[in-house]
Amino acid sequence: MIFSKAALSLICVLLVLSVFMANLLNIIAIDHNFYVENNDVGENYTKYLGKKYGQISDSTQNLIWFLQISDIHISIFRDSGRISQFQQFCDTTVKSIKPHIVLATGDLTDAKAKDNLGSSQVKKEWIYYYNIIKESGVTQYTTWLDIRGNHDNFNIRSINAQENYFKNYSIQGSSHSKSYVHIVEQNGVNMALIGVDACPDPGLRRPFNFIGILDIQEQQTLQKLKNEAESKADHIIWFGHYPTSCILSLEKDSQRLNVRELIGSASGSQVYVCGHLHSMGGLVKQMYTKHKKGYLELELGDWKDNRMFRLAAIDHGLFSFIDQKHNTWPIVLVTNPKHARFILPGREPLQLIKDSTHIRILAFSDVKIESVKISFDKISWMKCKETDGPLYVCHWLPHLFKTGLHNVYVVATDEVGKEKALQHPFSLDGTVMSFGIMSRIMLMLDAAVVFQTIFGTLLMVNVLPLVVLRLQKRPPRHFRRCGWRMLKSLWLLSKIDKIFYPIVLYAIYVPFGPWVIGELIDGYIGTIFAWGILIKGTYLPEPFTYTYGSVQLLFVQIPLLLVLANCLDNRLFGQGLRGYKRLIKNLPFTFLLSIQLLLAYFFWLEYGTISFLFGPLRTWSIVLSILLWYKTLTLSPEHCRYLIKLNDLPS
Repeated sequence: MIFSKAALSLICVLLVLSVFMANLLNIIAIDHNFYVENNDVGENYTKYLGKKYGQISDSTQNLIWFLQISDIHISIFRDSGRISQFQQFCDTTVKSIKPHIVLATGDLTDAKAKDNLGSSQVKKEWIYYYNIIKESGVTQYTTWLDIRGNHDNFNIRSINAQENYFKNYSIQGSSHSKSYVHIVEQNGVNMALIGVDACPDPGLRRPFNFIGILDIQEQQTLQKLKNEAESKADHIIWFGHYPTSCILSLEKDSQRLNVRELIGSASGSQVYVCGHLHSMGGLVKQMYTKHKKGYLELELGDWKDNRMFRLAAIDHGLFSFIDQKHNTWPIVLVTNPKHARFILPGREPLQLIKDSTHIRILAFSDVKIESVKISFDKISWMKCKETDGPLYVCHWLPHLFKTGLHNVYVVATDEVGKEKALQHPFSLDGTVMSFGIMSRIMLMLDAAVVFQTIFGTLLMVNVLPLVVLRLQKRPPRHFRRCGWRMLKSLWLLSKIDKIFYPIVLYAIYVPFGPWVIGELIDGYIGTIFAWGILIKGTYLPEPFTYTYGSVQLLFVQIPLLLVLANCLDNRLFGQGLRGYKRLIKNLPFTFLLSIQLLLAYFFWLEYGTISFLFGPLRTWSIVLSILLWYKTLTLSPEHCRYLIKLNDLPS
């Protein structure tokens, strides 16, 4: 059977898509079993924890809890509620919950100019952050562990530069300029918290500060911190600003530390908590996953717009958490039995749940908790007994729930009548609940690879169709109904050397040549390429440049091809167009030119006049577009007659 070209093309596309989907599903798969793959290590570790903690009963021992807040974005230019409500968080929330630790995982300040485009450190924002924490007095009874985010690193020449206010106006900055470890021994629990600072050095102004970079020195530091944590603690909590999908490790002598491998290599590692992605603007509100190494990664929604924070606990070696909106009381966290979605075989003593005697619940409010009750069927309710502190317990018979997935319903009420109802799924036989597909994609893929793939695809879309059409001797015969005329116009456009070669050469230039030469940091000239940035004699492999280039290709270069094809069609076959009709036909180019001018203007606001003048990607492409448009409209009569003859050829 002889296949047509269209059928063969479709088969090739389907094969490429199937390979892509297979690789994608393999990367984000969580149907792995860390415990089976690491049976000896995992079994020995969980047995050790089981012997250490013993039976889970109504005792308040072997329990520790902490808070996380991320992406505070304190700003003196917008949304004063961030500051006032952050003050409430310190004055009321932290004091009501009394956590052993508070983690502040980056973007402590906004560092954006009043126009929302320029970016630089604002000392007054840092003073607000520091004074609120100190004046609230929370550091007198809890340990505040903060770390930098990309906004805290905007426009910073070096880690020791004067404008790096994190050193003087954060809680940990004076002691730990970058990554560090903090050991906690409290209430029978030994826990290490490792802060991962992946901020690039130097720190560029936005937008080229989206991806975190671990240089060789920082990789070695993290390895030492991990070794120290393993030797001193049973549980390791990793925290940082960037998700692991947004952290790039530099390579030296063919060696590179993979941050996911590092976290997973420690037997005590249970979770990596982070921020940065802002729950994708609320589109992925619960961005959680379990990595192939058997630990959790939990991105926390931002404080900036959503006022979110996280309560987490380790109870007899079991890690639990709940994300909560500010000023919403009561707060309820079930620590035993553990939530079925977040069980960690080989990393926590799950066997203790089956032999436990009590359900254990942490309940907090800004006033006294009046009652906590539970039910397995929403019909018969049992009142929990209050112990010392916020722990509420209720006797249960776990053997009644040996198999399958079950739910325990919790209702907590405080003395002013505020009520919190919670449905908590659990399983004792290892039955698991799935994680959302978007959560897995956002946290398990490599952002750098995604950016490069999108850029490469758009680059091919920009060039390959035009090259293929140029090689075709006769007019295309596909898409006769909807796209035939545009396709034919593109085919004719590809035959014009003065149009074809500039477009192809520009597309070849984009992945290799410099895009911008300008003041990327105050006082320092740098050069931006697709593959990275050169500044201060340093090479920064910032993959976000590919996204910047993708915007140019998607919203400028590809539309330019269509606009030029439309102009050519009008030039050849629209001789009768006069007056307003001719004006309307030129509106697409006017709109495209407006987009280009707007993009160039934004870049001028972000990086200044030098980058605007020496900007082949943004500014110079405007000149190229105008020239190509002008050449299309002013084709010589001889050239027009030649193209019309080509158009009349049979398909």
